[in-house]
Amino acid sequence: MKSMLTRGPVKIEAVITPLIDIAMLLVVFFALVSQIGITDFVKLNLPKPSPTAAVAPHNEPRIVINAIANEQGEVSAWRFLNDDYLADPAGIQSLCNAVTASIRANPAAEVHLRADSNVKYTYISPVLDQVGKAATKAIPGHLVKLRLAVQPEHRGG
Repeated sequence: MKSMLTRGPVKIEAVITPLIDIAMLLVVFFALVSQIGITDFVKLNLPKPSPTAAVAPHNEPRIVINAIANEQGEVSAWRFLNDDYLADPAGIQSLCNAVTASIRANPAAEVHLRADSNVKYTYISPVLDQVGKAATKAIPGHLVKLRLAVQPEHRGG
């Protein structure tokens, strides 16, 4: 019984046949994928962009409304055609009446609302809303472009 329990020296061998098979499959896979990538290119003729900084500004008619704001971003008034309108509801209504008259005089004009980047949107939102309503009221059925132009902050230096 003693001979059954004793074992002789064990020989440890590394079986590398499966590793060779996997390495060969990887080589074949990458060889095929690299050939597919070479033949699948599509020739594209993309348009050449023109430099926008060199293009002259358009001479389209526009109606410009400027925000007069302080350093904290609070709007005290709106300037339109060298007239100042207070930023209260009555002033905004007067501004909209003037914008409506200008749109009726020039239906092709775009409306530009200009403000600094530090102006709070709570002051801009009611004016955008009211001017949009005034634009549709000026000529029913006619669409007027309303743009918000934000001037970036000025940095000293």
